[in-house]
Amino acid sequence: MINEQQKLYLKGTVILLLFMVSSANFKAQQLTNLWTGLRQHQPQSELPKGNASFQEAKRIAKENLPTKLIPTQEGEWIITQGWEMADGATPIESGKSIFDPQLNTATWYNATVPGTVLTTLVNQGVYPDPFFGLNNMNIPDSLSRTDWWYRCKFTIPQDIADRQLRLLFNGINYRAEVYLNGKRLGSIKGAFIRGEFDVTNIVNPNSENILAVHILPPNNPGIPHEQSMIAGQGLNGGVLSTDGPTFISSIGWDWIPGIRDRNTGIWQDVRLRSSGDVLIGDPLVTTDILLPDTTQAKITIRTNIRNISSKTINGTLSADIENINISIPYSLKANEEKVLVFSPEEYKELNIKNPRLWWPNGYGNPELYDMKLTARTNSSTSDTKKVRFGIREMSYELMVSDNDQNKRVLYTPNSTINKGNPIFDYEKRAFFTKDNQLPTITKGADVSGLETLSADDPIGPFLAIRVNGVRIFCRGGNWGMDDGMKRVSRERIEPYVRLHRDANFNIIRNWTGESTEEVFYSLCDEYGMLVWNDFWITTDDTVEPSDFDLFVKNAADVVRRYRNHPSIAIWCPRNEGFAPEGMSETLTKMVAKEDPTRHYHGQSRFLNMGTSGPWGYFKDPSLYYTQNAKGFNTEMGSYAIPTANTIRKFIAPEDQWPINDVWAYHDLHHTSQNFGDFMNAVNRYGKPESMEDFVRKSQFITYDAWRNMLEAWNSKIWNNTTGLILWMSHPAWPSMIWQTYTYDYETPGSYFGAKKACEPVHIQMNLPDNDVMIINTTLHDYKSVTAGIRYISLQGKELYKKDVKLDAKANSSAKCFAPENVNNLPRLYLARLELKDVKGKTMSTNDYWITDGNNDSYKDMNTLSSVEVIVKAINSNGKTLIEISNPSKVLAAALKLNAVDKNTNEILLPAYFSDGYINLLPGEKRTVELTLPQHLTGNYKVIAEGYNARSK
Repeated sequence: MINEQQKLYLKGTVILLLFMVSSANFKAQQLTNLWTGLRQHQPQSELPKGNASFQEAKRIAKENLPTKLIPTQEGEWIITQGWEMADGATPIESGKSIFDPQLNTATWYNATVPGTVLTTLVNQGVYPDPFFGLNNMNIPDSLSRTDWWYRCKFTIPQDIADRQLRLLFNGINYRAEVYLNGKRLGSIKGAFIRGEFDVTNIVNPNSENILAVHILPPNNPGIPHEQSMIAGQGLNGGVLSTDGPTFISSIGWDWIPGIRDRNTGIWQDVRLRSSGDVLIGDPLVTTDILLPDTTQAKITIRTNIRNISSKTINGTLSADIENINISIPYSLKANEEKVLVFSPEEYKELNIKNPRLWWPNGYGNPELYDMKLTARTNSSTSDTKKVRFGIREMSYELMVSDNDQNKRVLYTPNSTINKGNPIFDYEKRAFFTKDNQLPTITKGADVSGLETLSADDPIGPFLAIRVNGVRIFCRGGNWGMDDGMKRVSRERIEPYVRLHRDANFNIIRNWTGESTEEVFYSLCDEYGMLVWNDFWITTDDTVEPSDFDLFVKNAADVVRRYRNHPSIAIWCPRNEGFAPEGMSETLTKMVAKEDPTRHYHGQSRFLNMGTSGPWGYFKDPSLYYTQNAKGFNTEMGSYAIPTANTIRKFIAPEDQWPINDVWAYHDLHHTSQNFGDFMNAVNRYGKPESMEDFVRKSQFITYDAWRNMLEAWNSKIWNNTTGLILWMSHPAWPSMIWQTYTYDYETPGSYFGAKKACEPVHIQMNLPDNDVMIINTTLHDYKSVTAGIRYISLQGKELYKKDVKLDAKANSSAKCFAPENVNNLPRLYLARLELKDVKGKTMSTNDYWITDGNNDSYKDMNTLSSVEVIVKAINSNGKTLIEISNPSKVLAAALKLNAVDKNTNEILLPAYFSDGYINLLPGEKRTVELTLPQHLTGNYKVIAEGYNARSK
């Protein structure tokens, strides 16, 4: 998206700027109207200022740490711990060779690898945490214009001295020159391509080796825009986009400030690999389910193998999958490469009966299989590859234009006979409406994988994703970036993905590919998250990559590297735009060749979609239903205010109230996104008097806003809506907008509102008519359920009640009733919806606050007496259940549970509660399930806090 301030900055002579930018070859782009970002720094008057001083960092003394080789599998080790880092000038000024074993590195830093330059400098106490307050403003942007040296010393295991040895770099940013023992190995360019180097004849087998890596930042780091009360919302990207493939958002966006090193560094791990003379390439595992029968599946394994020696080699390649063990002989001439295929026609073991299928969250278990490929020569192992995959089949519904006729088709890649060539043409398109285009069929394409569907389907032109033959109602969120500093260990990232699963989400969009790494896809596999995967280009009003060949090389390596992950559902060229002219055909052909199992969708917004946005607060939420709920939308969001506990972690007490530059710097967009309407909504409960009061009242607003978005899509499931990907579900840093949970794993109102709307079996009240509907996204029918509504006063008096019995069919909606008009209702009351199964067990509870239409009526919440609720923990069948009850005679509103340390009262995170911001009627008791990570399960208690209540 582009905001008004960007439009102002776009005025002027952009061409002049582009000639001034260093090292850029823009390939004659039509740049006059394209966004390049700031051309000069903002005036001091616009920069954010806080009452608190910048935090001070304390330099940590450098240690002489030995390098460790951590084994990952047979013949592979991660090189870790002993890395050192210095700016480019330091080794030159030393006057000594960087390969001198006696080089004095006392002024260097202990480097964090994997990690960025900035991560190392923060860990070493050079700079304070850039996520706190305005600290980032005190970190020099010159880091993004500095080259760096990384260095480590290591010895190899003695038992591999006679093997072929290679160094593998899994990811650097942006360019690297790699040296070992004074010999140049080669270079790497682009943040997402692997670099692998033969070091067999360079390694010292019996003594220390010195590995040195010269890292250079992107050519065009640009100038970040700094958010403040005067400057307003951050500007989206800029000239850094010309350096894609890189982390294009690290120049700064309207959800993250400029990261001062632009995420330069060795951001993924470095490995030593040993092998014989035959190497295994990147395998492709294809699973074909014999739909509609899901009890039979076929597996095909295809991989290239390569002889790196000067002699002919004979051997076998074996594949082990659980109790399956098969092998194929091979013969390779000197330096020959071949493709070997294990097909189900030749290997009956690959015809699987009753396979464990991989399903998206909410539709079944995300079952996974482990495969090991082994290349043997004579009786010795030459190379191994481990692959985790899922048995599942992707298919896609969409409308295409074929010979000027629009038709709806089902595209099943596995059903295409002659795979490896594009099916859809994204350069020749047809308009369905002014903001929704259709692809055409590529001339001469094999259309055997296309099945014509009914033209009467109300989905019409919109994309729908099927898994294992079942339509998946996609609900989830965007990840702008996993972490602003690319700290992407499994330990750090897993709680975020789990929070998605627990919120009943089933899809994550890897926006512009910023989160492209193994741990992200592996976690999505394990937690049942589909992935919409962009490559590294933003909107088509912004400058595009200057090196198309480099871009496609990085993209091809990504596709080959990650294509076996069952979670990946869509490849997409960019954010909100088609691939650039001159790249489009090459990129389309590459994806078709390297991954014939998935759909490559040419646009995230104006192609078989329902546009994207809006991104601000809606004062009239019925507009979500009447104007916005249509199709498949990849971006829609609103404000998402953190809890007070979270705000205290990243804003100093001096700046916590009133709203100021520090809030603006952390994305409180007070000049846009309908902020005035948002504040008016908060003020309905009375003007906030403190940060805590503002947060307490905001949770009502954010809970409703995020629930409204998703329930609007629910209301038209398979009528004309097929998916909604929130903008965003995940924050890259401490933020005030566009997130469900917060960076510290806390779950404010936005999270529980979204979670409520995404219940697998859900009862809701649709706007503007308040009609009641059941949404069942499971694959199970529910017979004779009872849908009910009650109106309840603040004192707990029942004012109206209605129940109906009906069936809730699988993967569909059921209209229940519209409540009758009731006279003499109070100004403010609670509408409670409940869905119960045939045995009377509650399946869904959903509360709405309703007024007489007067905003002042919300202030009646402030008349509620203070309530002490009772919280009790119960262990039941290995689960921790939290029983919370309201012994009073008035309603207890918006109760949130937290696990806290008994000694310090510190809130423990992550803590996974099954519900939050609940309302308890007088005398009501509710049970909420709690799961804590094992390391937090010691000395804790559970407390409750609400609008007018807290636990004893």
